Amino acid sequence: MSHYSKNMTRRRFLATSAAVSTVSLISAFPAPALIAAGANNAIRVGVIGLGVRGRNHSDILGGLPDAKIVALAEPDPNRLGEREEKFKTQKAFTDMRRIIEDPNVDAVTIATCNHWHALAGIWAMEAGKDVYVEKPLALSTWECRQLVKVARKYGRICQVGTQARSDKPYHEAVQKFLHEEKALGKILFARANRFFPRRPIGKRTEPLDVRDKMDYNLWLGPAKDVPIYRDRLHYDWHWMWNTGNGETGNWGSHLLDNIRNDVLQDRVVGPKRILSLGGRLGPEDAGETPNTMITWFETDVCPIVLSFSGVEPKGRRHYTGRFQGPDSGYLVCCEGGYIHKEMVDAIAYDNAGKEICRFPAREFYGGAPHFVNFLQAIRSRKAEDLNCDIQVGFDDALWYNSANTAYRLGKEYKREAFLETVGKSSKTAEILVDIEQHVADIGETVDSLRVSPILELDSVTGLYTGENAVAANTLMNYRPARNEFVVPEV
Repeated sequence: MSHYSKNMTRRRFLATSAAVSTVSLISAFPAPALIAAGANNAIRVGVIGLGVRGRNHSDILGGLPDAKIVALAEPDPNRLGEREEKFKTQKAFTDMRRIIEDPNVDAVTIATCNHWHALAGIWAMEAGKDVYVEKPLALSTWECRQLVKVARKYGRICQVGTQARSDKPYHEAVQKFLHEEKALGKILFARANRFFPRRPIGKRTEPLDVRDKMDYNLWLGPAKDVPIYRDRLHYDWHWMWNTGNGETGNWGSHLLDNIRNDVLQDRVVGPKRILSLGGRLGPEDAGETPNTMITWFETDVCPIVLSFSGVEPKGRRHYTGRFQGPDSGYLVCCEGGYIHKEMVDAIAYDNAGKEICRFPAREFYGGAPHFVNFLQAIRSRKAEDLNCDIQVGFDDALWYNSANTAYRLGKEYKREAFLETVGKSSKTAEILVDIEQHVADIGETVDSLRVSPILELDSVTGLYTGENAVAANTLMNYRPARNEFVVPEV
């Protein structure tokens, strides 16, 4: 019996026993048998979570001839009603389990809050569905690992929503330029940036209460039921450790995935050592995750740096300070020049700043080609046909989750102690100068910064080793569970 079935209440079991029995039977058969039963042979899709990304999922899939939106799930009735009207479906539920247990749904897309990704994905795959799950994959390494295990155990197709992976021509051109032609010589380091305003989320004196507006129990799922002091429920859950991964997992997941793909060619599973320096700067609010941070990752190929900030100086809207490289993209520095990639095209320059060539790119904000790839893999039943299989998503998560783990173990920043730790002449020390200049430029001080210990990661096991291993592994072994919402060990 699946964990999904075991975690159902008796009342729900009695109400849906026929459907669950059908799901159990279907799980034993290959997915193509399911697909063949769909109207006009289209893949029947249920969309779970109808915020910005979920609406995007439904709009794209609803326009593809190979897919049909047959069910929707969202605990907020206002969001649900709008999509229900658009797609004229009679299967619109506040409880995602109604979709998961439906034998007439072939696949689901998961665009819930991050804290739901693992449990929703596990339930769906155990019930015979193929899954498209948004990034970041989950809050902890343990959760991510369960998603990989369940996909392999049940032979499910599981695509992760880092949609730039489906711009194959771009990635192949950059990889050929950097690695086959070695046009710029040895790669020295790569840097990913996201500098974009993230304004304060408020700090209430009384907890936010939305229970009369939606099914808050279903929204919360496996997350802890703790008071919320921010001004709004939706979206700003990103900036709370109970429900989100911060900007590190939000945009960092995309940017680090691009670097893993183009610079490291997916040959480096995870970083060897990690060091983070950052803080939550600007006006005080209820947020917990850093809004300004720089993380250094050591690999056997070259150092990788992730930087982001959303803080605007007083009186300077839309300005987030000076920094090296693009505001949203990556910089690859080599012996003979560099590649500067913004949201769309990437440009290669020599060391004198002369343009060498351009690499046309399509930034798939919506990700239509990524969904097409998902549907194609459902047809072929080959996980290797996916542009971002669940294992790639797991490897990506080692990066952004390790940056967050390091930050959360950080202590008050003291400049000399930091330099003594990393060495005053080391490459790592350069990130200190960079963030100090950035913080000063946005009118803040370094007093609010936290500096992490240096973490050591074993990419084979996904576990931390060395001096800070116990504390780091405790964070990344987090197993969300609340009432009937328990992320199971597969």
